[in-house]
Amino acid sequence: MAGRIPLPVRASVRDLLTDLLGRSVEVRQAGDPLVLSPSRPALLATYRDDDGGMAVASACELPLAAGAGGAIGMMSAGEVAEALKGAKTLEGDLEEFFHEVANVMGKLLNTPTSPHVALSALYTVPGEVPADVARVVLAPEVRLDYRVDVDGYGDGTMTLLGG
Repeated sequence: MAGRIPLPVRASVRDLLTDLLGRSVEVRQAGDPLVLSPSRPALLATYRDDDGGMAVASACELPLAAGAGGAIGMMSAGEVAEALKGAKTLEGDLEEFFHEVANVMGKLLNTPTSPHVALSALYTVPGEVPADVARVVLAPEVRLDYRVDVDGYGDGTMTLLGG
């Protein structure tokens, strides 16, 4: 599967998120790549091909994941901020809402000339992930780092990793 799933360009990510969340979304190249660490928790969405092979991972910093989830779930920015206080992951409605965002983002990974992929799982990082997921995250063949700002909900880094 390596290298066969094209990663979406910035404008495609912006357009999909703007339509999905029903609000202005700015997407630009990140100044610094996202480095996963205990002090910077993130949610990792994994996408697998129809045979179960690991294709793409998408890491979103926790505040961005919460903001996108809150926006799609029509939660107030205050509710999202309160849910993030001291949080190391998303729980309850916010987790469910972000799952939907990650699921729809999978549309950007499917093209007429590439194998079909779909959202497989969400993981909190740092944390345990399957070995094939870790391989893609630690040594991706392609990588895109975007800084995403969801109007009214804040911003964070989204990293797409292909392998």
